[in-house]
Amino acid sequence: MDTILAKAVTWMMLALAFYTYAVFSGRREGLNVKHLTVFGIGLLCDALGTQQMGFYARLHGKAPELHNLSGLLSLGGMAFHFLLALIASLTRRAGAVNRTFHRVSLTIYSLWLMAFVSGAYFGMRNLSR
Repeated sequence: MDTILAKAVTWMMLALAFYTYAVFSGRREGLNVKHLTVFGIGLLCDALGTQQMGFYARLHGKAPELHNLSGLLSLGGMAFHFLLALIASLTRRAGAVNRTFHRVSLTIYSLWLMAFVSGAYFGMRNLSR
């Protein structure tokens, strides 16, 4: 496997692990600093993975347009989601926004997961050619 691709896959797998933990643990326990920190790490991993995927795509051909669009939208959604959590925590209103936050959280997470799965699918399909 190409080094750039291996880095990208590693970053994306880390993003999946951190983001999944933050969303579901935060939903179960309520939004707090631990979840915000893990969420931020997941966002950073996703951004680094997306950057590496971009490098790989430029070297080996462009990724499918649908995946590019869903990937960028989900990264933006994840960043928006993180900002929402940060603002709620900084204003000490995490308890007040928990219910709405977690509804939005599952929607954005689902969209992010679809982009993750489509990237894995298209990536493996292209590697087998």
